Parts: sequence; C-alpha cells; structure tokens
Amino acid sequence: MNLLSADSFVVDQPWTPMRLMLGSKYSVEAYDGRDVLLGSVNETRRGFLTARLRNFSLSRWTPFNLQAVDPNGRPLLVITKSAGMGKRATKVAWPNGQPVGSIVPQPGRYALLDAAGAHLCLLGDVVHLQIGQIKKRNGKRVRRDVVQIRPGTAEPVRSLAVAAVVAFDIVRGVGTNHLSSDASGFLPGE
Repeated sequence: MNLLSADSFVVDQPWTPMRLMLGSKYSVEAYDGRDVLLGSVNETRRGFLTARLRNFSLSRWTPFNLQAVDPNGRPLLVITKSAGMGKRATKVAWPNGQPVGSIVPQPGRYALLDAAGAHLCLLGDVVHLQIGQIKKRNGKRVRRDVVQIRPGTAEPVRSLAVAAVVAFDIVRGVGTNHLSSDASGFLPGE
C-alpha cells in the first residue's frame, strides 16, 4: 500500500513553537493505521524572498512547489500553487509533468477538476477530513489530520483528493503561517 492507494491515513505536520512562528517550508508525512509511513510531501523549490515573505505572515500569497514521494523517495505527485492574491487553484501533475487536474476553491468547498478543466466532483464528496488534532510522533508535537477517502474512488479523482489532503493548508490558502489561521469554514463539503 502507498499514499495513492490508501483509503485511510493520517497526515502529520510538525507543530513546534519555532515552526509556528518562523516556519517557511511546507513539510508533512502520511502514515497508515499501523504507523507505517506511506509517503511525505516537501517543497522542492523556495527562494530567499519567498522564505522571508512567509516569515512575515504573507505565506498565503507566495508560490508553492511540492512533491509527494513514497517512503523510498520515488515521486508520486507534483503539487503547485502560483503566487498571487485571492483564491487560486492548486495544480496537480504526475512526476513526468503530465497534468492530473486541479483543486479549485469555491465558497465553503473545493472542486476537483480534470486536466481539461471539467468538473469531476467536490472534495467533500470523496473525502472525510478531520483537521487539527495535536498529537505526538516520535516525541515531537504534530498537527494530525485524519483522512478517509471513499473506497473505490477512481483516478484522477483519487490522486486529486490525496493531493488536496496532504497539501490542505496550501489548498485552503493558509500556507505555512498558522498563527493567524482558523480552520473553520475551510472544511471540505461544508
């Protein structure tokens, strides 16, 4: 089993005081119910100016270039969001650059679109997401999001849903700044 085939998993994000105040790099890990690592998501590029903007609570307007990898480091998905103001789409591609589709914010929910821009479904139709539990992993505080993907969800919806939940703070426009974030009103399917 890997991140793209699992129907249920948790997404752990470092949640230390320094990370909350000065964190400028996005990083999460996903585990199955037996605490086996399914994959991780990390930024692949981030310039000096982007890092400084994120330190000054401007993270939501900076670009993000993320890569989801399996436990062996094999790329699974590329997740990007351009710089800009307002609600922007999060684009998802396969490691070879072929587009999977995009996740588009709508009032109180998120639409999953295929590579041609056709509406597939809403994120809340295929995912149940509980965000924000503070837990410990290996002695360190993490924010844990619990994910349930509807069994049998087909491609490209499955990969778009996985991308949305492993990069949820990017998708919902919070970025790496958590001191001013509030999850209410941002849950899928509301």
